Amino acid sequence: MSVMIYSVDSQVTCIDVLTNPQCSTVVLDDFMLDPESLESCKVPDSPVTLKWDYESDAALWLDIDNDTSEASNSIECSISSVESSVHVKHSPPRNSEICRRWLKGVCERGYSCMYVHNDLEYDTSDVRPTAPAPTFYMAIIHDHIRVKFGAGLNVQEVITGFETPWLYLNNIPFDISHDAVIHLLSKHGTVQESRVEVASPRGTQRARARFSSDIEARNANIVLNGTRQWGSIISTQLPVNTAHGRGATLQDTAVRIQWAAPSIIGYAGYPTQERAQKAIDIAKAAYSEAYISAHMYTGLPQMAAYTVRFLNLPIHTKKEQMNKYSEPLDMMWDVPNYTSVDQVASFLRHKLESNTLDVMSFDILPPPYRDGQVKAWVHLSTPAAAKTACQLLHFRKPMCTGKTRIFAYHMPSLSYSIPMDQYRRIQDDIVTFRERLRREVQGTTFTISPGTTSVTVRLSAVDGKDLGNLKAEFEKLRGGEVVRHNDQVLWDRFFGLPAGKLYLRKLEISHLGIIIREDAARRRLTLFGQSSLRGVVKTILIQKHSELLVRTKRIISLGPLLGPFLRFEFASVTQQLGPEKVTLDMGSRQLLVTGHNNDFRVALQAVQRTQRKQNPRLQRNVASCPVCLGEVDCPVTISQCKHTYCRTCLISYLQAAVDSKFFPLTCLGNDDNCSSLIPISLARQILSTGEFDSLVQAAFEAHIHERPNEFHYCPSPDCMQVYRPAPSGNILQCPSCLLRICPQCHVEQHDGFECPDRDGGDHLFKEWAKAHNVKNCPSCRVPIERAEGCNHVTCIRCRTHICWVCMQTFPGGDGIYNHMRAEHGGIGNAIDDDWL
Repeated sequence: MSVMIYSVDSQVTCIDVLTNPQCSTVVLDDFMLDPESLESCKVPDSPVTLKWDYESDAALWLDIDNDTSEASNSIECSISSVESSVHVKHSPPRNSEICRRWLKGVCERGYSCMYVHNDLEYDTSDVRPTAPAPTFYMAIIHDHIRVKFGAGLNVQEVITGFETPWLYLNNIPFDISHDAVIHLLSKHGTVQESRVEVASPRGTQRARARFSSDIEARNANIVLNGTRQWGSIISTQLPVNTAHGRGATLQDTAVRIQWAAPSIIGYAGYPTQERAQKAIDIAKAAYSEAYISAHMYTGLPQMAAYTVRFLNLPIHTKKEQMNKYSEPLDMMWDVPNYTSVDQVASFLRHKLESNTLDVMSFDILPPPYRDGQVKAWVHLSTPAAAKTACQLLHFRKPMCTGKTRIFAYHMPSLSYSIPMDQYRRIQDDIVTFRERLRREVQGTTFTISPGTTSVTVRLSAVDGKDLGNLKAEFEKLRGGEVVRHNDQVLWDRFFGLPAGKLYLRKLEISHLGIIIREDAARRRLTLFGQSSLRGVVKTILIQKHSELLVRTKRIISLGPLLGPFLRFEFASVTQQLGPEKVTLDMGSRQLLVTGHNNDFRVALQAVQRTQRKQNPRLQRNVASCPVCLGEVDCPVTISQCKHTYCRTCLISYLQAAVDSKFFPLTCLGNDDNCSSLIPISLARQILSTGEFDSLVQAAFEAHIHERPNEFHYCPSPDCMQVYRPAPSGNILQCPSCLLRICPQCHVEQHDGFECPDRDGGDHLFKEWAKAHNVKNCPSCRVPIERAEGCNHVTCIRCRTHICWVCMQTFPGGDGIYNHMRAEHGGIGNAIDDDWL
């Protein structure tokens, strides 16, 4: 538990003492003391009130030992004696913030003050340059969109999850060299990186190449996919971006075909019903490994008193091999359904190629045949060809299969190449995940193919949405799940302290299979492991976080302000926060506040109001906050323009932008005429993780909505991915839901068909808009409906000020009312109150 102790007298100084036994650190204002310095300060083990009085010796502020105070005084006398002839150079204070007591005109420390006085000259020649605060911030939005933010949360760059400079090539003949592949690709752009590797088991090669831009990769994909190169039809594809920055290979041209394995029917005779039932039970128990089934049979042939009929027996089964089924007296065999799997494969391939489909590979999985089904994977040149193949083969009953049905499914699949060392760490979780899919999720496959240095994992599903769900779950298993609560990243500084790390390790031990990674820099927790265990641990962490918020205690030392505070403010603070959050310790003259940061700010502001009432000279020469226009409380200064805000007011201003979505954020100083942008480092400093994430999200959404011609949302419901339009011939693949999108008409890809006619829908909307007086904003083109009020309209999206009559715009709203009265005879109200 952290206890923060504050001393409030004629000057307000904050001292935080972390009383957790796992953390021996004292925070004095913005300075951190290590344990050795802490010992030199002789801070006792138990929490005490540390306090700087206004009459304290300046040596305490300058960290001068008492043993050298006399020498210091003599040195100061020597300096003062020559100050008239020698200009003394003073280094700037360690804290770059402006002294708020100087702003109020009461700070008398001068150059000894640890904060900046703007009326003093400082020598900066020997000051080591400090690392500049970051001027931009990179964020990942919706797992796939990379956005670069600048000052004021202004969006500088957006890279959608659809855009990638990588291109994959498949079905390259084995004897083709790396140089030949590069030569082919270089015709379509600048290849910065490439690699060619063997693609088992077909004896071909595949290549990966990185172009200088995503546009070059996209154009090369259009030109090369499905073309004949080096005597072979090659396929190309753009990789799908994953949630953790690693590319996954999407195969959308594969068809899984399955049909009944070659088999015979056997009839076995038994002298008693008990032995016959025992044979059936043996077959039933072994069905999970073998596909043979058995049941009682009463027709012909009648082999004995009791006959059992066995289905799906291998065509070469002998009588002695049936003895394990309770030793039948006699056996008889039916005619096999068919005898050759290769003959069926040849027929199917011929069927496809005779319909002008380019079959790039036809692979049959070897026996044993699970559930009595032969399975084959067929790869074609395009997704449209794969769909056509399914239409040709699905549910047919050819002679070559013994007139048993063929099932053909278009199976989009994702392949991940995982380094061997990474795979070993999550191997058990991956195997468990695969077994769960086999039991619970129909129509999906999960294959693991070990290699020498990496492991290839392939996810397949009949339905594209199912594959998207598998992708999201597998990437959480591989890359971890960031813990969130109420759509905000869950974090408390406790998790970054030694005691918090020990708590997380104990949580891992009590929930084997879960790994928790704490990141104090990014202020987040990431869970690795099975989804069920992640859910349990996530619930525990949310509960722990709630307990930490409640247990946070802060102590404000009142001193001589105890009586006045009790008289003027204590009752209102108790009523506002609740008696359980505020406790007044009369003996130690302290105010104990338990709760959130906002609760503490309320109590601290009440104490400061009492302080100002007791000392009226604090009221003069006070700088005003641009938000509340009052005395600055807990000042925060914009470095560019030097305007100073109340910390709470600036936080409220940033939080309000989440709803208004008016960016970039500028300083409100000089009566809202200051053009300085709010530094992004300052926003990160004063906002919590969840608040800053919400601000980043709002800035991104505002940027997208202001550019309806540049960005479009994925057509899938509830999918938040955005993409840019692409030239004709492109097909975009959503990195999240894996939907294939036509970038011209912005609907699901319609292979082989023209873009649907959308004029009908647009015509209906235009008619409705005309009937309801709906107009488009001149700046961002968003539709606006004026419900009531005057003709001065402000777009809620881009904040443009508009005259509703002529749609003329007015920056900042200046002159719009004069324009409406001069050009349109009034401002548009029922009664134009010109006299106001």
